[in-house]
Formats: sequence, C-alpha cells, structure tokens
Amino acid sequence: MTPQFTVAPPLSLYVHLPWCERKCPYCDFNSYQADRIDDLAYVRRLIDDLQADLPLVWGRQIVSVFIGGGTPSLFSGDAIHQLLSDLRACLNLNPAIEITLEANPGSADATRFREYRDAGINRLSIGVQSFDDGLLQAIGRVHDGRQAREAIKTARSAGFENINLDLIYALPGQTLQQAVSDIEEAISFAPEHLSHYQLTIEPNTLFHRHPPTHIADDEQVWGMLERCQEVLSRAGYQHYEVSAYEKNGRRCGHNLNYWQFGDYIGIGAGAHGKLTLVADNRLLRTRRARQPAQWMDL
Repeated sequence: MTPQFTVAPPLSLYVHLPWCERKCPYCDFNSYQADRIDDLAYVRRLIDDLQADLPLVWGRQIVSVFIGGGTPSLFSGDAIHQLLSDLRACLNLNPAIEITLEANPGSADATRFREYRDAGINRLSIGVQSFDDGLLQAIGRVHDGRQAREAIKTARSAGFENINLDLIYALPGQTLQQAVSDIEEAISFAPEHLSHYQLTIEPNTLFHRHPPTHIADDEQVWGMLERCQEVLSRAGYQHYEVSAYEKNGRRCGHNLNYWQFGDYIGIGAGAHGKLTLVADNRLLRTRRARQPAQWMDL
C-alpha cells in the first residue's frame, strides 16, 4: 500500500563539520584529522549548500539545529556566529528552537564557549566518554579526565543551562566499578542530559583492523548497563531513548525528531537529509559528497 503524505512532519537541520584534532580508533563517522581549517570558507559553502534544499522547504519552520562532527568546537566563535546569522537569514527558525553544538574537552576554551553562547548556541554536547585517564588513552582520546572536568565547568561558567555529556561504556579493560564511577562523576556535575553508549567495533575503523584486547563479553556489558541505569534512575534521570537520559524535561528535541520520523535537512560534507514532499506524495533522501575537499569544490 502506497503511503499518503497529507501533512509534513516537524523539520530539523543538521550541520556537519567534519574535522577533528585526531581521528579516534573506534569512530566510523565522516570525520578527518585537521591540519588546517578555513572555518569561514566552510561556513560560506554551508550556506550555498543549504540553498539547494530551500525551495523544497519554503514556509516550513525549523524546530531544531544540530551542529555535529567531527569536532565543531574546533571552529572559532566568529565562524559559528556567522553560520547562525546566515541560517536565521535563510530559514524560519522556531523562537524556542534548540540549537546544539558538539564540543570535545580538548578544544574547550572559556572565551570560545561564551562566543558560542552569544551566537545563539543554547545546548552544548560534550564528548567526555570517560573521566579515567587510562581508559581515555585506551580509546585514543586526545583529552584527559582533568580536561573533561574543566570543560564542563567552563560550559557552566559560559552560561550554558542545557548540557549533554557523552559517555561510553564497555571500554577496553574497563571494570564494572569503573563504568559506574564514570556515571557517578558525570551526575555530580548535574548535566541536564546524558548519552550513554556501548563501545561497538565498527567496520572501516582502526579498532576493526586492530581489535583492542580485554573487550567485555555480553554478560559483562549487560551488567555495566544494568548497574549504570540503576544509578541514573536513582539520580532522577529518565531513560527515554536507547542511549539517552534526561532530567527535568530536557530531552534532546533534535534526536527525538529523528526517532519520530521527522524531516531533516542535512548540509556539509557527508551529511544526509530526509524531506517529505507532500505535493508529490513522496520522501526525498539527500546525501552530500563525503570528502570535504570534493564537497567544497561542488
């Protein structure tokens, strides 16, 4: 039976900034080690990229923006300010819109975080992954536990009232107690949201080609998940999505729109989109060129 599209669902925008300081061995995202980033040139190309989809979404309101990567916090405050200014000029943004930017502790900077907040970023997602220095080294992260703690404090002092912390469990050599300790320390910072992911070995990653030793088996993984969920529940966090926990109603609106089959424009190198074309009674899937240099030249 052919589906009938009578009303378009909510519409979000995903912006991909593909560069990292160093590629993590477990990461299968479309990201690349940065030697040099011309962030303002990339932003100009993003707006050109957006123009291609604008005729398909005229009159529709954007309910959320997610700036992901890569490591978006490598971009300057000026570049993010220019990006959001241009987006406001091109799109109808909901007055209560959620605008998320991903940040890594290794690139946390007080001035830059304040500039992001002043530009209009109102939700910061910090890739902590763990507070344990040994575990961070085991997964190739460029930051340590001290930098992770400082990044969270810096985000608060910059005025962010909606912070997500990303954590990974079942890390190489991680014990049950270490997994619980990471959750307990994360909770001590009172983040509005926690994302708690199991480490998985994905194709086309360094860990797939050279698997780490001391990976938890299924029973150990389940034990970590079960115990961490108990700790989160006691602390008042609601488990509302596979790997997501929120407190005081701070669910991630952008991710919920994905889960509820909403529409999204995807711009930037390797970004994907999905748009409901009601007049044509069809779904349109979009995909940008993966390689940043190729995408920049289109």
